[in-house]
Amino acid sequence: MNIKMKKLSVLGAVLAGGLFVGQAQAANSVNAGASVEIAAPISVTQDTALAFGNIGPSAASGTVAISLAGAQSVTGGVTALGGTVAAGAFSVTGANGASYSVSVPASVTLSGPGTAMTATLNHDGGGSLTAGTDTFNVGGTLSVGANQTAGSYSGTYTVSVDYQ
Repeated sequence: MNIKMKKLSVLGAVLAGGLFVGQAQAANSVNAGASVEIAAPISVTQDTALAFGNIGPSAASGTVAISLAGAQSVTGGVTALGGTVAAGAFSVTGANGASYSVSVPASVTLSGPGTAMTATLNHDGGGSLTAGTDTFNVGGTLSVGANQTAGSYSGTYTVSVDYQ
């Protein structure tokens, strides 16, 4: 009987060990990956400067407007005399399909030999970068003073683009 008991004890120990081995074999692991792609920085370049053309002043103030399409119109005592007339044109480059926004100040001051003039600005920018590029325009309305002093006037404004 003692031998039978020993056999049963050994058999029980072997079976119990097998259970623990089976549990150890059931555990598993895997090496997982992680990745990221950093998009190219978004950038903007000016292709054409906003140009109000050559303007003839008078004793009455007036305005000269440049539409987003580049068309010029005048009001009040201002006469259009030709010259370069253009909406500001800009190109944006960045990640294909990315959405972006445009920031343009509300106005720009043009300084020259006489009293500075202010132009209010507008734009049609923002949207999606198709094939990584897009374009937009800036127009504006320049207030010209009565008897504005003749000469060249200029100013600068900052255009910013950012991913959305």
